[in-house]
Amino acid sequence: MLRVEGLTKKFGGLLAVNKVSFTAHKGEVLALIGPNGAGKTTVFNLISGALRPTAGQVYLEGKPIGGKKPYQVAKMGIARTFQTTTVFDQLKVLDNLLVAHKLRTSSGLVDTILRTRRWKKELEESRARAMEVLDFIGLKEKALAPVQVLTQEERKRLAIGVALATGPKVLLLDEPTAGLLQEETEGIFGLIKSLKQRGMTVCVIEHKMRMVMNLADRVVVLNYGHKIAEGTPEEVSRNELVIQAYLGGEHVA
Repeated sequence: MLRVEGLTKKFGGLLAVNKVSFTAHKGEVLALIGPNGAGKTTVFNLISGALRPTAGQVYLEGKPIGGKKPYQVAKMGIARTFQTTTVFDQLKVLDNLLVAHKLRTSSGLVDTILRTRRWKKELEESRARAMEVLDFIGLKEKALAPVQVLTQEERKRLAIGVALATGPKVLLLDEPTAGLLQEETEGIFGLIKSLKQRGMTVCVIEHKMRMVMNLADRVVVLNYGHKIAEGTPEEVSRNELVIQAYLGGEHVA
């Protein structure tokens, strides 16, 4: 589904990502782990179009997407969330998803002003899709609530819902449980597991190793911009380079 080949990014004299390659298969959860500053978020930025690669290429279903603008990448089928939850605070919960689903509609300004038949049809379809997503992420009862009243965990769910409303083929989740308590983390864990069961391809950056080991099909480990290991959670947890760079002997034990 997603293939990264020789991805490299330089910021002046700093080599943030160096010849990183990996694949994410349809319906699997691929975890990217590593110490702070390892290059994980930079990889996501390169995949999603927020940054242009210095070298290398990204392929979605065999089609090159490296260097395209974020809205083009999103339209092709890659959606993402961010470390800091990014939603429209001034809008209602439902409206956040309607804005996201606009990516999949064709109505223009004239359609909106004249309230054409196409505009009405697409608005109805967008509302139906948004309510379906809200039901899936557990926020259907708060569809008309302002975003400000949501808890931190609910905002995390909403951010995932906004990404899902774009109709992605691949979902990139950047630390989806950051700042959450254990019980809240379990809720997001269950949501990602449900996405996997639905056949969604998910790439996730996560520091909570228990979640990674119980959720990921495969793990890619980065350190100082280099890929130092790749394999199943069990294989990675026994890798000496990973233990030294990130996990730590006591954690693995």
